[in-house]
Amino acid sequence: MIHSDNTGVVLPPRVAQVQVVIIPILFKNDDSKVIVGRAWELAKELKAAGIRVQVDDRENHNPGFKFANWEVKGTPIRIEIGSKDFEKKEVKVAVRHSGEKF
Repeated sequence: MIHSDNTGVVLPPRVAQVQVVIIPILFKNDDSKVIVGRAWELAKELKAAGIRVQVDDRENHNPGFKFANWEVKGTPIRIEIGSKDFEKKEVKVAVRHSGEKF
């Protein structure tokens, strides 16, 4: 009961199979190769730091589905990167256990 809530599993980062998931947010007029490429670069940097990370660049699902999918699996941290974030050189981070976004 400690490691779940009404949404699904809540895993501590040490035991989570995937500690961080990076989800590129793509719109019709965005250059998807640039945004997805940056997501993979960020994943490479995190892997070098010893973090288990995965990029969810599936094209057949919208971002809302991907958010819910990873939330149910209990992934501790979700990083969202879109075209506006790319221009500002920022990312949006969502923490699973607290629901905090920054």
